[in-house]
Formats: sequence, structure tokens, C-alpha cells
Amino acid sequence: MQQEDELRNSKPRDYLMAEVLPTMIPAINQMLRVAKDTERRKRFNPLDFLAEYLYRNNPRHSDRQSIKLQDIPFVIEEWKINPRCPLPLSATLSEQEAAVIIQAYIRSYTVRCRPEVQQFREWQRGFHKQQHVLFKHFGGRG
Repeated sequence: MQQEDELRNSKPRDYLMAEVLPTMIPAINQMLRVAKDTERRKRFNPLDFLAEYLYRNNPRHSDRQSIKLQDIPFVIEEWKINPRCPLPLSATLSEQEAAVIIQAYIRSYTVRCRPEVQQFREWQRGFHKQQHVLFKHFGGRG
């Protein structure tokens, strides 16, 4: 109790040195390590990382070790007021997953460009139009 009163009445620099920096410096070091190891295509949000790290590693609360950012009470309240946009695919897919999607798109495009496939697709469109007309004409009567 006396130590807390001394810290409250101390100079800002002394308070930072005693209370903030012992937790903040390891947090920043860990953030830099994680950012360096994160895939270059993924988006790394250093503020999210620091918020989660500092909340988990607060020396006054030892029961927060397994909590995730989205489960932190003040984050929940903030996201209710200001919801986050979903991350784009480029930020969530690995390079291998992105390559598979691109390859599938290119394969389907090259197949659709073949003359026999274009002819089939044209026939299919006409067939669907004909079905629609027949349904419209006869479908409403029971």
C-alpha cells in the first residue's frame, strides 16, 4: 500500500521506469519477433498484438494467460460501438492457399475459352431461357 502511494506521488519518469517499462519492453521485443516471423502476405496488427500481450501479461493479474484479443472486455465493448471490417482474403490465406485459388480460376478460364465449351454454354443459356418461358406460361396453372 505504501509503495503504491509512493509510486502515485512519484515523478512520471520514475513511475514509467518502475511500472510500465518492465512490462512494455518485453512486449515490444516479442511483437518485433512475431512480426518478423509472420508471413509477408498476412497483415500483422502491432496494436492488436500489444493489447493482447499486455492484457495477458499484466503482473497484477495472473489469471489472463489464455485470453484472446476478441475476448478482452474492453475490446468487446469497443467492437460493439465500432465493429471491425472482415479481413480480406489476402490477409487470411497462406501463399499455398492463394496459389490453389488462382490456379483453379486460371484452369476454369482456359476451359471456358475452348470453342466446344462456349458452344455448350450458349446452348445451355438458350435451354434455360426456354425453360423459363415454359414455366412462366404453364407453371402458374394448377
